[in-house]
Amino acid sequence: MNKFVTLLLLMFFITINAQKGFKVSGVLEGFKENTIVQIEKQGIIIDSCYLKNKKFQLKGFLDDAPSIVYLYVGKGDETKNLSFFIGNEDVVINAKIQDFPYDVQLQGAKFDKERYLFDQKEKRLMIERDQLVKNMFLLRDQKKWNDSLQNAYWSRKEPYGIIIKIDKELDYIQNEFIRNHINSFYGLSLLNSYKTEIPLNEVKDLLDKVKPELRNSIYFKTIESHVKYPDLKIEDKFYDFSGVDQTEKEVKFSGYFNGKYILLDFSTLYCSWCLKAIPKLDELKNNNSNKLDIVTFYVDKKRKDFEGLVKKHSKDSNVVWDQQGRFSETYAKYKVFGTPTFYLFAPDGKLVEKFDGYSEELGEKIQEIINR
Repeated sequence: MNKFVTLLLLMFFITINAQKGFKVSGVLEGFKENTIVQIEKQGIIIDSCYLKNKKFQLKGFLDDAPSIVYLYVGKGDETKNLSFFIGNEDVVINAKIQDFPYDVQLQGAKFDKERYLFDQKEKRLMIERDQLVKNMFLLRDQKKWNDSLQNAYWSRKEPYGIIIKIDKELDYIQNEFIRNHINSFYGLSLLNSYKTEIPLNEVKDLLDKVKPELRNSIYFKTIESHVKYPDLKIEDKFYDFSGVDQTEKEVKFSGYFNGKYILLDFSTLYCSWCLKAIPKLDELKNNNSNKLDIVTFYVDKKRKDFEGLVKKHSKDSNVVWDQQGRFSETYAKYKVFGTPTFYLFAPDGKLVEKFDGYSEELGEKIQEIINR
């Protein structure tokens, strides 16, 4: 093969690889010149630029495409944002400031049509809910918030609070949309996002309706894992899993059981509550070194971010990563909806308690359990 042919082949492969990523570009009207524009996924900035003559262009690569990404225009209280659903493709966004966030349509986006339809169905209720939340914070700032208003807004018992009523309507719209669009990538992605909020028998029924051409998707496989493993209940034994720790050593979760309680912490670098929990958890572990160990499972996919989370922890912490991100079987097994999520296991490996989210009382609750 001569050098000219080799060069042509090299240029061909470079071009092909370059086309594997996405490009989002367009014209945004109503924003100030040099306004910052960012595209993010799961809190991680993929690319950013400044508006120049109303134009912008962003590039990146999605390793689990198609997926939801977020466009942020501006900073602070004036920020406008939009979520949309794309693959590694070229898409165009031409929009006015008043179109954000519900009335922006993408051109050239193969997978985003259902996302736009879904946003339109939720639009009225979402606007109403946002206004109610703003009113709530205004009342709190004015020191007018009280137990009566708390019930009026947030009561989960009949008569339901006004925000809870809206949430129930939104849930109905969402579930109906998933049923009607289960054979689209976006419908599957919605089911994957909310699988822990939908009864398991309904999730199973929906999976049975998925066409063969979508069954190899990462969404289907993750939901399938969710269905395969029942919810852990109190006294159930842990689900084992493998990964690497911060020293690159291959580890199994079962290997951490050595006569102590084990707190399994699902965490990420881009979660403020996860980071807020770290010093409290370190204090809890140090005060109970003969009774408790903590294993943090990093839920995202990038090595440098895993390493970043490791640095946030003390040197003797156990931080594990399976390199599969939020589509991993471990994430599905443990029904993680958001971070942080905590599972407390007894020394015999049986579940004692699950905690969704972090609160200031978490340490006290765990302390009380292990002191029984």
